[in-house]
Amino acid sequence: MTTPSPLSALTTRNTRLFTLLLERELKKTGLRIGQLPVLQALQDGKTLNQKALADFADIEQPGMTTLLVRMERDGLIQREPDPTDRRSTLVTLTSDGQRKSRNIVPVMEHLTDIALKGFTPLERDILVTLLERINSSLKEQL
Repeated sequence: MTTPSPLSALTTRNTRLFTLLLERELKKTGLRIGQLPVLQALQDGKTLNQKALADFADIEQPGMTTLLVRMERDGLIQREPDPTDRRSTLVTLTSDGQRKSRNIVPVMEHLTDIALKGFTPLERDILVTLLERINSSLKEQL
């Protein structure tokens, strides 16, 4: 096996470290990292069907079904039949889900501040621009 380039290795390692720290901090609030896309999609009182949530999270419908069952069990979401489409279910956050989801942005911002400690505002702006370009390139491959 050949050695990955420093950029490839660092990107992978930084992603893993941020994910580990985010998982640890979210656990303190009763949330899990896999729930973030659903919580983000449903914030501000939004109601979406399961297909829209799966599309938003970039996961297959069966995986979304499993995630929603767990989130409903944990009291974070509620599901009800879609009155306009009997085959579909509408999903909203419960009051507990809304309350817990308010913790997400502060946790992520705190970890970002830790990761970027010592960066100037200009360096942060440059990093955002570069990450947006990487994100765009990767999305084109999906």
